[in-house]
Amino acid sequence: MVKAVKPSVILLSMVSLALFLYLPSAQAKDVVESSYHGQLGKSPALGGWGNGLGMLEKWCALPNFSFEKQGRIRGWKEHCGQCHTSTYRDPATGKTDCLLCHKTKDGEGEPTIAQCVKCHVKDRSKRGDVFDEEHDIHIAVGMRCHDCHERLADAHSDHQFAKGYAIDTTEDTMKGTLSCMKCHEEKPHSRLDEGEILDSKHVTRIACVTCHSGPRPGEAIRSRNWNKFTKDGKSVTEMRNPGWIPKHKWYVGKKLDHLPILGATDLVSKIYPFNVVRVTWFIEKPDTSLDDVVIVPEVRAADTNKDGETTLEEMRKYEKGKYKEAILVTKDFNFSITHSIVPIEQAFSCKDCHGKTAYVLNWKELGYDGDPYY
Repeated sequence: MVKAVKPSVILLSMVSLALFLYLPSAQAKDVVESSYHGQLGKSPALGGWGNGLGMLEKWCALPNFSFEKQGRIRGWKEHCGQCHTSTYRDPATGKTDCLLCHKTKDGEGEPTIAQCVKCHVKDRSKRGDVFDEEHDIHIAVGMRCHDCHERLADAHSDHQFAKGYAIDTTEDTMKGTLSCMKCHEEKPHSRLDEGEILDSKHVTRIACVTCHSGPRPGEAIRSRNWNKFTKDGKSVTEMRNPGWIPKHKWYVGKKLDHLPILGATDLVSKIYPFNVVRVTWFIEKPDTSLDDVVIVPEVRAADTNKDGETTLEEMRKYEKGKYKEAILVTKDFNFSITHSIVPIEQAFSCKDCHGKTAYVLNWKELGYDGDPYY
């Protein structure tokens, strides 16, 4: 049963919302610039308040761009800055441009889904999300992003926004987090025949999105190889077709764990859905960190026979042994799934996870000998 969704009302301490909406200079300097979207982990040394592990400094496997080695801010702007707004500024003021989210330069007008998707469009390739009425029940009933992702205030800014536990975001930027129980009852299945079992055994150990995300509507990345390239120079990438089934893992907080059994000593872990992307790339030496990458232009240049694949031997011979200790690593990256929520009729049912025809959960990977209820 769904409770009525109340309008999002954020009470700002000391200063009213109207003041910030109609004083763009104060908004840009004191609010947006110190927000999660305005900083994205920028370290204090660079004028931010993060711990240096946010989107500005950290290496990301999917674009395989090295902030340190490929131009720093200049290179970042060319590759990532249009969405990661820590470097996307209004040329006239040097501040974050209000038009990124609002309809006018003075910050008036609530953000629309289309404006949010301008930056979050990559969530489709990461997680298979599609943000429209057909593929998300919340959007279908008239909700917008900020109905859940409420505007909050913390020690840094009143432009923070509540978010969930996305494990692929390393930066703990603020304390406000989301929960389905904000709008839904603690026992949401009470009107169903099997509601007692679902509410007593499943809700405590299985995340809501595990059942209610359903097959993913959007095409998403399955793997990416940064030593193999297409004729136009792009990395060889394998995609998942729409309708793919997420990978399910035990998860709590910022940690992934394959617990041996459901009744393990860790009583707060739940089963969550993920898109697991397998990425292959070169690093300079075996004893260096995974982000000590050999940058893509050099990897391409090392392909001496021009067959589209740079082998380990070719990489180690590049420029008379510049990377003679290079190794090729392959790792799985877990992208959590929390959007494109389907109505109950399209959610995974009991028989999708239990019984002879079940296909959603891999019980052995979750630590079981087999289906615990069959």
